[in-house]
Amino acid sequence: MADPSDGIGLAEAIAALRDELLQARAEGSGRDIQLPVESMTVELTVTATRSAEGKAGFKVPIVELELGGGGSRQRADEQKVTVVFGGPVDRLGQPIKVANAGDELKG
Repeated sequence: MADPSDGIGLAEAIAALRDELLQARAEGSGRDIQLPVESMTVELTVTATRSAEGKAGFKVPIVELELGGGGSRQRADEQKVTVVFGGPVDRLGQPIKVANAGDELKG
């Protein structure tokens, strides 16, 4: 297991999630169907840290993983993120129907 101080700060982890969400919104802004985010739940495993200077903080630990038989390593975090989307809307924010009431599933 990696040293608990070997990780990213809690603020940095939250900023990265925010940046990813903003990027997804920007990439979807010109689409005919928009999926607005109603809520987002993030579950991070954090470790309390204290530096040699006495500064306290929280770190999201990085875990070393070995991939395949070639001995390559990858640093990774496995965290849980749940995003709840609202009903689909058009480019102007007006609700849209994805299917008509008369549509049937064809199997």
